[in-house]
Amino acid sequence: MTDSNAPKIRCMNVKYSPNLGDGLLSECLEAALLDCGALEAVSIDLAARADYGSQMAGRGKIMAVLSAMPDWLRHQAVRVPLALASRRIWGPHYAAGLKGANAVVIGGGNLLSDHDLNFPTKLALALDTCRARKLPVAFFACGMAAHWSEEGDRRLRRALKDHPPAAVFLRDQASKERWDDRFAEVAGLEAEVVRDPGLMASLRYDPPARPTSGRPRIGLGIMSDVAIRYHSDARMGASELGRRFVDLSRALLDKGAQVVAFTNGSPEDIEMAEAIQSELREISVSAERPARPSDLAAIVAGCHAIAAYRMHAIIAAHSFGVPQLAFAWDDKVAAFLGSVGRSDCLHDFAALSAEEAADILLRFAEEGMEDTARAAVVAEAKADTKRLYDALIAAL
Repeated sequence: MTDSNAPKIRCMNVKYSPNLGDGLLSECLEAALLDCGALEAVSIDLAARADYGSQMAGRGKIMAVLSAMPDWLRHQAVRVPLALASRRIWGPHYAAGLKGANAVVIGGGNLLSDHDLNFPTKLALALDTCRARKLPVAFFACGMAAHWSEEGDRRLRRALKDHPPAAVFLRDQASKERWDDRFAEVAGLEAEVVRDPGLMASLRYDPPARPTSGRPRIGLGIMSDVAIRYHSDARMGASELGRRFVDLSRALLDKGAQVVAFTNGSPEDIEMAEAIQSELREISVSAERPARPSDLAAIVAGCHAIAAYRMHAIIAAHSFGVPQLAFAWDDKVAAFLGSVGRSDCLHDFAALSAEEAADILLRFAEEGMEDTARAAVVAEAKADTKRLYDALIAAL
């Protein structure tokens, strides 16, 4: 394909999710595809959101209610709303977004998962819409969960059979193995492992300069207990989690650090940050409220070390050479850290004292990160996007 007829690529993802990490990886992927030669690389949000800041009213309360239900009741409760949204909102949004497109990328993010039939419904609809327009589709840098409902499995299996992907690139070995066991036969392809696009954050965004002297600046990513419970088996309550954030901040300040508290933007995380805001303010912790992925990137890049649950705060930090103390909750975080040789940075927040966590962070801030290995990982992420681009070109 020559430059004069370079492809117009659509990326179907959750770019405008309240979690700005999803926007960060989407913006990185779009930029990398344009660098590869695409004429267009534009995202279609799977939830039909149109910009950052779009939020579903009562999202946190809905998550809390669903997480309290047994699985069989949850799956029954969501079927009618999902069917209505597919017909009235998502289907028309996908069809409009695909006009003029030559090829489609589904990903990245943890899209191959089945929480309340959400993504099985959206991905099946996306594949069906692409099939109707005879558009080649590749999965890229998705994470895949281990546990699927019978109905979620059935929906995606049917869509993959009807419109097999041109390529499947997933973001870690565990996701590859899960795909190969569950969907490779019906899709006609085993998965290949690639780097997460968020690792290209240092290529996509211009970071602020970190201070080279004075007190180390430590970023503390605040996450909600509701979100942790919804996506994992962790059971720390709101009061205990909030207390641990405050205690860690106090320990860091006592040891001479600056602390900046931030979230990735999800409303339930913001609620947690607001719940402890007065305590953090009393001990002189500054608070940042990113509104766009570039804001999140700037906060993380400006720190000497961060502590966080959220995966793309950790990934962006790695891209910028900022050491991370990662808190365990979802196996995707462990998989990422293992892939970049930093498994020893993962700790159970509930089992770690504030003093221990503070000491780890200050040691990380002093040591920094080895740059050669970091730069190699970033280069691999860019090369993996070229593999995706070449696969789409071959499918046209």
